Amino acid sequence: MSEPKSRRDGRRKGRSAQRQRALDVLFEIDFKQMRAGEALDLLESRKVESTHQVPIGEYGVQIVKAYLDNAENVDSMIEAASGSWALDRMAIVDRNLLRLGATELMNLDVDRPVVINEVASLAREFSTEKSVSFTMGILNRVAEIWELENSGRESEEN
Repeated sequence: MSEPKSRRDGRRKGRSAQRQRALDVLFEIDFKQMRAGEALDLLESRKVESTHQVPIGEYGVQIVKAYLDNAENVDSMIEAASGSWALDRMAIVDRNLLRLGATELMNLDVDRPVVINEVASLAREFSTEKSVSFTMGILNRVAEIWELENSGRESEEN
């Protein structure tokens, strides 16, 4: 039996590749504990130079900017959905996978199954097998809370 092929060789395409680039940038911002201005400067530089062969593109930039613009709300939602797991207790990769997924759910209106599958795929590749179920569980809870909070807003707008 052959070993499973890694996708690190650049075979991710489209939005999947951009999610990976966004994860790279979010991870670097978190690891270096950058302030907002520094984070935006890093994002700008990653449009032309990257730790990977392919710089971050439009959708990846959109994810990172949406997170930076809404970081407090996204992080609060993750903590609310994660029970006893504070963000600072989570592995840095898992924390940023959750930020990526929660940002897409809350700010970019991406469908839950798409977000869950994409984040699970990234978790399998860049974290541990336990992280897959951990991130999926929290993101499903984020989606449930978000949907409940916004269900009243839709009827108020109509």
